[in-house]
Amino acid sequence: MKKTNNLSAFILLFPAFFCLFLFNFYPILRNFYLSFTSWDMVTGDPRFIGLENYQEMFESRDFWESVVVTVKYTVMYVPVTMLGGFLLAVLLKSKSKLNILYRTIFFSPYVTSMVAMSAVFLFIYHPQYGTLNTILGYLGIEPVRWLNTKDTALPSLVMMNCWKSIGFCAVIYLGTLLNVSDDLKEAAQIDGANSLQTLLHIEVPLVSPTTFMLVIMLTIECFKVFTQINVMTQGGPDGATTNLLTYMFSQAFEQFRVGYGGAVAIVILVVVLVINMIQMLFERFVNYDI
Repeated sequence: MKKTNNLSAFILLFPAFFCLFLFNFYPILRNFYLSFTSWDMVTGDPRFIGLENYQEMFESRDFWESVVVTVKYTVMYVPVTMLGGFLLAVLLKSKSKLNILYRTIFFSPYVTSMVAMSAVFLFIYHPQYGTLNTILGYLGIEPVRWLNTKDTALPSLVMMNCWKSIGFCAVIYLGTLLNVSDDLKEAAQIDGANSLQTLLHIEVPLVSPTTFMLVIMLTIECFKVFTQINVMTQGGPDGATTNLLTYMFSQAFEQFRVGYGGAVAIVILVVVLVINMIQMLFERFVNYDI
């Protein structure tokens, strides 16, 4: 009977595990092998060259500039998105029909096509006819070339992505805030705590599991940013928005250096794993008691 159950379990699980291996693990293993080769994806077979791709990558100035861009993006995007999402959740936590409508409105950008959103923001950021510069003109401020200067291109992309993701963070935070015990908040009010003190000393610590989860999710998301950069700036101006993923794509699929692009992809994977492992060390500060 036990052998029959094991066989039945294997038969039922095999299709899922096969698809998981075929579409997840095999591409990683294949890419790991290609990272040690030289191949243009068109002629001949991959030629093994050892660690040359990795050596060239770590000596490349363009690679390190893409690392800096990725770090800058992460430092700007994660705190702003989380803080904005939490504050929005606090404003929307009251149970009213109007707030239900607001929750839907603020969440809708997260499920909007990134290509469509990028096209809309290209118009908003247009240096002459853009909505943003039109508003600044009414205020007597000179037009800004949002996507055409090195100082403003990356912050402009960050601002767009924050607008897209803040609603998602708000909904996640909202689910936790609504589960915070009313008894704790009432006890704090009886002890003389005002609304701000209750928020800072009761609700903020109790939503720390959600904060911890969002930090990990948003950090990983920063290493997956590609579509908006490809549509809006193509990595420019002068490499100001070329992050690790766009650098990898350029090397592998525009310059047909598949092995070198594979090496960059492996580095991205390792960096994300290391960052997540470091973040997991802070789990001891998370309060799971609601």
